[in-house]
Amino acid sequence: MPIERSEQLTTISFGDFTGGMNTAQPGSQIAENEAQLIENYEYDYNRLRTRGGLSAPLITLEGDEIESFFYDQMTNGYLIFGKTPEVEKQTAKIYFADITSGVKDVGTLTGRSRPVCCKFGGDIFIASGGKLQVYDFETLKTIDGSYLCDNVFVRRGSVVTTHQGDDNLYYSSIGDAKSEQAWVDDSDDDSSSKFVEVGYKDDGDIIACKAMSGDLLVFKSNGNIYSVSGEYPSWVVTQIGENSRADATQKSIEIVGSNVVFITQGGIRGIESVLSYGNFSPSELGYKINKSLSESVYKPMCWNLISKRQLVIAPDFRARNRLFVYQYNMGAGYILTFPEAISDMADTTDGISVSISNRIHRWGFKEITDNGKPIKTRLITRKILSGVKFFTRKYDINITGEKDGAVLFSCGKQSWIYRLNDGRHIKHLYDTLTEIELELTSVSNHEITGIALHTMMK
Repeated sequence: MPIERSEQLTTISFGDFTGGMNTAQPGSQIAENEAQLIENYEYDYNRLRTRGGLSAPLITLEGDEIESFFYDQMTNGYLIFGKTPEVEKQTAKIYFADITSGVKDVGTLTGRSRPVCCKFGGDIFIASGGKLQVYDFETLKTIDGSYLCDNVFVRRGSVVTTHQGDDNLYYSSIGDAKSEQAWVDDSDDDSSSKFVEVGYKDDGDIIACKAMSGDLLVFKSNGNIYSVSGEYPSWVVTQIGENSRADATQKSIEIVGSNVVFITQGGIRGIESVLSYGNFSPSELGYKINKSLSESVYKPMCWNLISKRQLVIAPDFRARNRLFVYQYNMGAGYILTFPEAISDMADTTDGISVSISNRIHRWGFKEITDNGKPIKTRLITRKILSGVKFFTRKYDINITGEKDGAVLFSCGKQSWIYRLNDGRHIKHLYDTLTEIELELTSVSNHEITGIALHTMMK
């Protein structure tokens, strides 16, 4: 129970934060396991601990910045895309790098859109708004017979591309996507390249196409969503929704388990697997953090970090050092802040890799700083109101962490430093308050096990 009474003292517990941050309601109305603010913490077995830090750079580009990257598990390498030049018609450079061999130039993109990649037949296919490209880890080739594309994925033996401004999904020949004949439609050969039109004359561009539950979901810029089921020649295209409010940024749409999740001006939305669409209506996810997240939404991006069970969201492209996290296995949300803007991130065999400026770092609990810079945490608990006054007597605090570290506690007009070396201990502090709200700040790595306030109420 959060509140236990003896004859003399009332105990108020703040030890459970599994409900995450809740800014949808006033601080005095949120649940016992929620907080008004959780910044730079992550969950570790349901307990809050200082978020993982950033390692020293694993890879550094000289003379360029990293706009995005594609991680290849087979080679443990990174296909890296440089910054898009400001000069119109010029395109970004491409590099390949791994931790041991360094960085090598590969070529340039054919388009100026944020690249999307997929692996097929051991090669990496790249869509960036121009012609499709393929990298075989030796040379980069432009497939002149392909269509303009800004999205690419694999579907049942074919590579599929889409492009904003085109209503078609283009399928390569089965088993072949990089020869010039791979994109030629032969009406006498069912295994040759084919296309299917989605949303005929509906006045919307294709934003993204995601595969789930055996079907394809196609998001369009006018708010319509379509499902494409079956295979050639029995494709079935069905409009399953409208007014989705999905942002026109392709990177704002992700698959999370059995949901397709997308970022809107109102926060996080999602739809279930195709089998449950019926009369489509998107559900709201992350309700408790959507009010804060939606304060500034501009070209949003999101990443599904499966190993962490986190949907990481950068709602404002201009402020990508401030991220929101929806911990989908718990239904909890919180905020992460970094020293610099994050341009991309991905799960790898060695943990999470993130790109910042011209560098790629490892992000994880093994690091307790951001490459030497301290990580500042901040936690504001729920607010406790009462018709009587609180006469505080003592705090029972159980927070562990790095040697010689400290956490600053504040409540009302009182503040004190909790030394992590001391372990669990009682802090006697006498005060008279009309409401209870604790604030914890620290630049030391720590983990919160329990906080309890013993007070008289009268």
